Amino acid sequence: MNLAGLARRNLARRPVRTCLSILGIGLAVGSALALMSLSHSIQDGMREGINEMGDDLVVMQKGASDIFGGFIPEQVIERIAAIPGVTRASGELFMFAPSSDGSSVLAQGWPDTSYLWKKVPLREGRVPAGGEHGVAVLGDAAATALGKKLGDDLVILGDTFKIIGIANYTTAVNRGVTLVPLTDLQKISHRPEQVTMVHLNGGRGEGPADLKHIKNAVEALGDLSASTANEVLDKDRNFAILDAVSLAISIIAIIMGAIYVLNALVMATQERTREIGIFAAIGWSKQRIMASIVVEGILMCVIGCALGLALSVIAALAFPYIPAIGNLVSFRPSARLIAVVLTAAFVLCIVGSLLPAWRAVRMLPAEALRRI
Repeated sequence: MNLAGLARRNLARRPVRTCLSILGIGLAVGSALALMSLSHSIQDGMREGINEMGDDLVVMQKGASDIFGGFIPEQVIERIAAIPGVTRASGELFMFAPSSDGSSVLAQGWPDTSYLWKKVPLREGRVPAGGEHGVAVLGDAAATALGKKLGDDLVILGDTFKIIGIANYTTAVNRGVTLVPLTDLQKISHRPEQVTMVHLNGGRGEGPADLKHIKNAVEALGDLSASTANEVLDKDRNFAILDAVSLAISIIAIIMGAIYVLNALVMATQERTREIGIFAAIGWSKQRIMASIVVEGILMCVIGCALGLALSVIAALAFPYIPAIGNLVSFRPSARLIAVVLTAAFVLCIVGSLLPAWRAVRMLPAEALRRI
């Protein structure tokens, strides 16, 4: 019988303990994949959403802790638009706002004259006309999640908006937005003449200025920070905290999985003391005895990792149905992340197998055979 066959036989002799250990590894790997994938997916979704708008730079208040924090006076937008090389600029008020059914909507307010309205990929309906108020355009995912269709009413922060359009964006974040006139959102959120960010285009062959010059000119206007989509998220403290927490919990989860392996194999070697003594007595080398125990740990790890991977796939398929954020974030475990998590799990499980294997080979054959 080879080592793999011996490992299968030994694991089958303790089905309950083996299944519990494998389940522990699977839950550890699955939770690590889910947490880290969610963190990366949220950031990728926000980055893709900003890029879909076609902005060269995004202007925010300097020192803002996140993309929802900080406010810029509307008067500054005219000064930004006047910078040489800037072809167009538009303010945006961006927030989560409660709706009438108790859920939250990702509301974005744009000025009536904003070029962003012209870029909305309408599936049906229209965008607001100049000076029109009390109307909204929903992303198709938001419309589905809220159960709304063209012509329905949507209550946001106590005010009623008539849905006049359904947008067909491609990114998860933009598919989940609710677009309303800027003045309406400013009024109901009590933030008159303020925006969260400014979208701007320029510096791509439309003038002598390049993006670096525009960025410096914007920041020279005062308490402002101009960044690309990637830089915006790199500066977001909430995303940094989310990354750190996800990584810490994932490491703890995988270590717990390794402890399950360690516990199972320590108990197994204690129960098989006489068997190990017989192997030593018939001429098995210490390396082969250690390998037989480590292979058991590897086999449990392989099955546990497969279970964890299956759980993460199930989580990815079920994620869009989560009411709170399922329509805003696309949950996608990447191949690179899967490889990193599985490699870490394998390494820690092997390390967890080495201690009981080392203890097993330390016993003299005669001593092992005397034990019951």
